[in-house]
Amino acid sequence: MITKDARLYCPNPKNPTQGLRLKKNGVWERQETVNGRRRSWSAKDPVEVWKKRAEGIAVAQDEASNLRQLEELGPLFEEVADRYEEQVLQMKHGTQKSYLPAIARARDQFSSRRMKEIQPWEIKAFLSSMGKAQTTVSNQKSVINSIYQLYIDDPQWHGDYNPAKMTQIPRGLPKSRRLPPEDQQIQIIKEAAKSPAPDDLLPIVYLCTGERRGEGCAIQLRDIDFDAGVIHIRKAVEWIGNQPRLTTTKTASGIRQLPLLSILRQALAPYQHLSPDTYIIGLGPKPVTASWYRRHWTSFWRKHGFAHSVDRVGQRTRHGKPYTYVQQDWVADVCCHQLRHEYVCMLAEAGVPEEIAVQLVGHANAKMIHQVYMHIKSRMLEGVGDKLDKLLAK
Repeated sequence: MITKDARLYCPNPKNPTQGLRLKKNGVWERQETVNGRRRSWSAKDPVEVWKKRAEGIAVAQDEASNLRQLEELGPLFEEVADRYEEQVLQMKHGTQKSYLPAIARARDQFSSRRMKEIQPWEIKAFLSSMGKAQTTVSNQKSVINSIYQLYIDDPQWHGDYNPAKMTQIPRGLPKSRRLPPEDQQIQIIKEAAKSPAPDDLLPIVYLCTGERRGEGCAIQLRDIDFDAGVIHIRKAVEWIGNQPRLTTTKTASGIRQLPLLSILRQALAPYQHLSPDTYIIGLGPKPVTASWYRRHWTSFWRKHGFAHSVDRVGQRTRHGKPYTYVQQDWVADVCCHQLRHEYVCMLAEAGVPEEIAVQLVGHANAKMIHQVYMHIKSRMLEGVGDKLDKLLAK
């Protein structure tokens, strides 16, 4: 008698043993390859073998379908993030310090998710929940965008989806804006330039060049053409821990020429006889260390009343017993990047065309000048009212 199960599952209900192998222990077995895997089903009842086979193939088909769906959703986010991190580790140390924390945050947020699963609104919610200033959030969005761009460009994945490009920076984020130095602080640098000590070169260099910290510390006497009145910016210093290392400028636009201002020329006059390899900050044959820079920069401003003390608490061990100590350190109230802002303000006051100003500060476009460096000072507004009144009178 042919059972219902035999009709449902057996290829030949009249002879359910057809296609099966009888093992020595009296058990019927069926073997075949399903989705590239060798599978086996066995039972004493041949109809039961075919029933197990049908159920097993159904499960295998579901697994194959799920796998295809996962493949369509792309790789795991952390796989692509890891690949991008490998690229970042080949970049400049300063870039690594900025990008690696952002990669870690993104990996924690979207771990175990497939690339195409992540929606633009989820990225927006993540950026909103960070509780960071606009610059940090913008950097985070850029890193997520770069991870997705790698997913698109990589020949293994060749993705076609980037939700970061469809996401806007949340509104109302706090903005940290560094202001230029006070007029009194600028005057202190000018007075120091009249008869400068070696340490006085630090603020003079940054006021007269508007350089980033690393670029200023990389200037050697050989980079200055005193006859032509030109400073050549070709390289920068980055610090790995405390030790300096020469590297390229922050961007390709950073390779440029600057005018040698009279204040800096006068300050450097006593040192022109030194070796062309001399670095003008530190006046030595090597770039200064990070601790040297910090110590001498703070010393200058502390001498003029623009530094404050902070208590740093630490742990030490004496005679095998740990104890807590408090150390007083000094921190300058002015940083060199503020003098970079001041330099841009000076360019504006001097009427330097914007396209020239952009090249002098080493940016690819004017956006950074508008958003970060440009500050309206009261003296820049002097006479503007009279000019507008004359225009309206016409």
